[in-house]
Amino acid sequence: MIGIILVSHSSKIVEGLLDMIKEMVNIGSENEYVLLKTAGGTEDGRLGTSGVTIFEKIEECNACSDIFIFCDMGSAYLSAEMAQELCEPEMEEKVKIVHVPLIDGAFCASVQASIGKSGEEVMQELDEEFSLVM
Repeated sequence: MIGIILVSHSSKIVEGLLDMIKEMVNIGSENEYVLLKTAGGTEDGRLGTSGVTIFEKIEECNACSDIFIFCDMGSAYLSAEMAQELCEPEMEEKVKIVHVPLIDGAFCASVQASIGKSGEEVMQELDEEFSLVM
């Protein structure tokens, strides 16, 4: 199973993106290939990001073979990196913070994961679509 964490400064953005992906990719709550999580806003509901919240979402994906984090901008990446550093080494190895557009990247990864692609195959598809530097 592939874990996908959507990170934004706004909880509304990631909740809307989650709804769009679930409907368009036809991912139900019991999908055997992909687990979607959101980490939007701060713990007290303001705009911003929280490394602690992202870390908690990573922990919720511990059964996943790979965990992809997609962020909206700047400090969201810093929060994701902080969350990754909080992980135990075996969990930290699973986490990939992907520098692609949040909506397009998360949608692409969700489609690939939902049809049973491996983490490596998902990353290859992201590289082909967005020319990642790997």
